[in-house]
Amino acid sequence: YDIWVFPGLMFIIGSLSLFPLLYREYFELRINRKVLINISLTPYSKSMIVFSSLVVSAIESFVMVLLSVGIYCFFTHLSISLPSIMVLFFCLFIYLLLLGNLYITIALSIDTITTMLLVSFMIFIFILFGNGFLIEFSFFPLSVESILKWSPFSIPFQIYNKFNSTGLMDFINLILIILLNYFWLLFNGYILKKKLQQ
Repeated sequence: YDIWVFPGLMFIIGSLSLFPLLYREYFELRINRKVLINISLTPYSKSMIVFSSLVVSAIESFVMVLLSVGIYCFFTHLSISLPSIMVLFFCLFIYLLLLGNLYITIALSIDTITTMLLVSFMIFIFILFGNGFLIEFSFFPLSVESILKWSPFSIPFQIYNKFNSTGLMDFINLILIILLNYFWLLFNGYILKKKLQQ
């Protein structure tokens, strides 16, 4: 349970707590025209604005995860080694940045509440069942398993599981995820710039 389900629950809690922060900033306030005018007056680049809000939201979500870990440890003993916990937190933070980029892209691209709610529901279903957090990939058909394993959102959790079981760090996938985060951040900055021009 500690080896598999507990880290998966941390990733799920982080995913769910990250969404309201970015939803409010990039969708709700944008639709109500309360925030983009102020953003357009700032001297920073649009990518820097997206990066700062993304990091702040990820940190707030990370704090929620730490509170959940504290509550969990209050009721039961945690049998994960310190190096594994450190790698788990690092992979979780990388995952939160990646998922936050997805949330921002969706929030900036969609202009209707019903569509936003439908897409958000589909993302939550994918987070719960398609990333290996609670259900192992081997339970899925082989074709679906191969697709889910190469999903960028499941790779940080796989990096942690590999380190926890073998003690080896998958630096190649880690670098690829960091690069994907960077280029996705630039893309979100471009979308935000287009929205401000409109």
